[in-house]
Amino acid sequence: LPLVHSIISFTTKADMLESVAPVLRSVTNSFLELFLGRSLDKPRFEFGIGTNAWPSPLGLSLGLASVAVGQAFVLAWFYWRREISKCKNFIQKGHEPYTFAEGIKTHLAQPEGFVLLGAYLTGTWMLNLMPSTYYDMTGSVNWFHVFAQLVIVDFLQTLMHLAEHDISPKIYRLTHKPHHRWLNPRLFDAFNGSFYDTIFMILIPLYITSLCVRCNVWSYMAFGTIYANYLCLIHSEFPNPWDPLFLRLGIGTAADHHVHHRLFKFNFGHLFMWWDKMFGTYKNPKTVNRFDQSVL
Repeated sequence: LPLVHSIISFTTKADMLESVAPVLRSVTNSFLELFLGRSLDKPRFEFGIGTNAWPSPLGLSLGLASVAVGQAFVLAWFYWRREISKCKNFIQKGHEPYTFAEGIKTHLAQPEGFVLLGAYLTGTWMLNLMPSTYYDMTGSVNWFHVFAQLVIVDFLQTLMHLAEHDISPKIYRLTHKPHHRWLNPRLFDAFNGSFYDTIFMILIPLYITSLCVRCNVWSYMAFGTIYANYLCLIHSEFPNPWDPLFLRLGIGTAADHHVHHRLFKFNFGHLFMWWDKMFGTYKNPKTVNRFDQSVL
């Protein structure tokens, strides 16, 4: 009798699940259509010949490798300046000494940095959440698309940055304040902040930008490589040789970003200072007394 009762119970539950399944599928389709413009039956973003299969990870792998190679060049450049040429041209006075090995370890071990960014890139790619053009591996880099992505993402990031600072003290403490522990940042502090800061100031602007600029995978790679690695360079404790030119063009420099870390209320942009000049929040690093004017 217990066995018969179990079989009847199992059969009843199976029948219930079978009757509920279409409803669940319908609700899921409605949700996907509303928020993502796709469904389980007809995905919006297809790869190859209209299929529901996972997209090829080749473009994703090449993109991640491109960012990694760019990061290797940035770290090699910084190592040469700091460890071999013994650069002493610090933007701010009173820097704290540290070893290069400790800096590397801190830089790569932050879960809110490359780990969270890598998870975002992998998830949006493999779940087919990117526009279909991003899965196109034909053609080559379109530098107009790369520039457009850099401009849009920096504008959105600036707005998020301003919001984190100004909406409320509670939001600031939860999101961006951990990154402001460093009044005199170093290159290795670029992605050292908080989980929420990375989501709001980096991941959301990145995804909105992908919906605005429908480029191919090669342009996406070039944009991602420039973007991720330049965020590191603007945290450098040394000015870079190209900074005087970039300063005149309104492109963000390490000294520009040091102004924000030191004074908080200026220079909210990262890649460009155009938005700060538009909003009246730009401050030239040459006007900050705590900076070593002889190296700027």
